[in-house]
Amino acid sequence: MGLQKRINETTVNPGQIALFYIAQAGFCIKTASGKNIFIDLYLSDACERLFGFKRMIPSPMSAQEVEAGLYLITHHHADHFDPDAMPIIVKHPTTFFAVAPDCVSLLEEIAVSPSRYKVLREGETWQWEDVRIKAIYADHGELAPDAQGYLIEVDGLKIYHVGDSAYRPEEIKASLGTDVDIMIVPINGTYGNMIASEACKLAAEIKPRLVIPCHFWMFLEHVVPDGKGDPATFLTEGSKLPSAIKTKVMAPGECIIYPGT
Repeated sequence: MGLQKRINETTVNPGQIALFYIAQAGFCIKTASGKNIFIDLYLSDACERLFGFKRMIPSPMSAQEVEAGLYLITHHHADHFDPDAMPIIVKHPTTFFAVAPDCVSLLEEIAVSPSRYKVLREGETWQWEDVRIKAIYADHGELAPDAQGYLIEVDGLKIYHVGDSAYRPEEIKASLGTDVDIMIVPINGTYGNMIASEACKLAAEIKPRLVIPCHFWMFLEHVVPDGKGDPATFLTEGSKLPSAIKTKVMAPGECIIYPGT
């Protein structure tokens, strides 16, 4: 069974979400009302074509499968705004996009009408049906100054996708301004991102109920030589967090229901 079919057939009760990991920084949130919210999918081999970064993890779904109600993009880098997958994804007629400012020119290149996307800037909040989105501070360096994270609020739950960012706890806490249920955080430790221990230090500051790492094992170029960006290191560091903060490493294509029953 294809991943999109599994997403469609997954039942979500009120007060819960289903969270699917699509590898790299990509996730899908399915809500109790049946909405599919996708974030930062990397489904192609575009990074190898453009930069020589070979994909090491097979994609759990194809661009043709994606049926998004809302599609969020944190910044313009090709492993977040996939230049080979996006021209296919945008063909789904009912998908609406919420993007960082640096994604606008890329949407224009593939002829996406401005009526189909919302540009969010850090600190801005926007309502899409019963889902509330806030753009959150991120520091991904000079190559992506518009990079940001997203706080997604739906059905009483708050999911914070950090996007790509260095360890900036004070700025992130000030931008968030709230507690969160789930924090999704990069751990690859290269190109301006946190290593595993920094991700756990951020969790200690933010105090989410669940922390999920991402942005690992996709490219050899993203592997920190000393292993500090490895998910096993994340789990070791995560075991030192207060007991109220749980950690979970997800496999590509895996689904969790939160909160569980």
